[in-house]
Amino acid sequence: MKILHVNDNYTPYGGVENYILSVAHLLSEQGHSNVILYTQQTMDTICDSDWPAFWVQTNGDIITQVKEVLATEMPDVVYLHHVSSPLLIEYLTSQLPTVAYVHGFTAVCPGLGKYFRRGDRICTRPFGWGCVPMHYLRCCSAARRPSTLMRLMRETAALKRALVDVPRLLVGSFYMVDLLVQNGFSSNRISILPPHFLPDNIPLIYTPSLEAKCVLYAGRLEIEKGIPYLLRALSKLPEDVRLSIAGDGTQRASYERLAHDLKLVGRTEFLGWLDQESMEEVYRRCNLVVLPSICPESFGKVGVEALAHGRPVVAFDVGGISDWLENGVSGILASPGNVPQLTNAIGDLLANPKKAMAFGCNGQRMVAERYRASVHLAALLESFEKAKQAYV
Repeated sequence: MKILHVNDNYTPYGGVENYILSVAHLLSEQGHSNVILYTQQTMDTICDSDWPAFWVQTNGDIITQVKEVLATEMPDVVYLHHVSSPLLIEYLTSQLPTVAYVHGFTAVCPGLGKYFRRGDRICTRPFGWGCVPMHYLRCCSAARRPSTLMRLMRETAALKRALVDVPRLLVGSFYMVDLLVQNGFSSNRISILPPHFLPDNIPLIYTPSLEAKCVLYAGRLEIEKGIPYLLRALSKLPEDVRLSIAGDGTQRASYERLAHDLKLVGRTEFLGWLDQESMEEVYRRCNLVVLPSICPESFGKVGVEALAHGRPVVAFDVGGISDWLENGVSGILASPGNVPQLTNAIGDLLANPKKAMAFGCNGQRMVAERYRASVHLAALLESFEKAKQAYV
């Protein structure tokens, strides 16, 4: 089978982009062929591609460009990811069996985060014209000009219309299923397939942490990721507790200032973006991983990676996190935004190494059972076959 993977970007950076690369390699290992189609050329775009890759310029005649790719490569199925062009989605869906992975909220939230910045609350509303006053009352996004807001509303509506007609939709969690159904998508077309998997031949062996009382956060440094809550929790923990922050983003300078104001400079290290080898090292160093997101996570890949390394996870109970984090078994869930609960959960695991080890081992067993490459591949190929049946 030849699969046409379609995404806005074709780079080695980003969760969606890394998933595409991983799944393409997995498909290739099993005898399938891959073709990449992307719409945005950047300085990070992969030049030395393992598969044929085509740049479609959205400011030109998209249909003509795509027709040429289809005629040249003759794929059997389309696998859509983050695609900003409704026209591209609609055309590909009309031409070939299509599966779309809904990784985020672009088709159901003009603010992109399902999160109210004013009040740090999760939005539970379906997409609609009621979103307009919420932008001003609850600060859904940075858009303030009416013209900008109307553009966001139109773009979201167009993406939703395009995706509603895709025969098979994949999502990472039960939360995402409920969100799409709330917004008018048919539940019969949706399947859960977590966007993360481990090679079958890699054993998961528990190893103790290399440092005592070391807490890790890994992810983007953005408002919705809740870093201030984690820093405030750290300020209430004993002074020998250290925090490593792996990642980068627009809020890094702000969070470094907050760490200074909370007198945490000597206890907090900002590591910046790390490659996979460096991430392996920080996972080995830490005792536990914290996900303090205050927006709903569609899945939460970092948490599953932590469990695979035998590290228990403390997280706010948002979005799809409870799909893989079993409270009191592989980690601890806290109420969103509740700093005392977050502090107590971190302190409890650091003060009880045997409990933390038991949680980590439980997490490893769960990951080994549910997130192996063979399990992912079987479910993905089944979705492709269902898309083919719907297309006939």
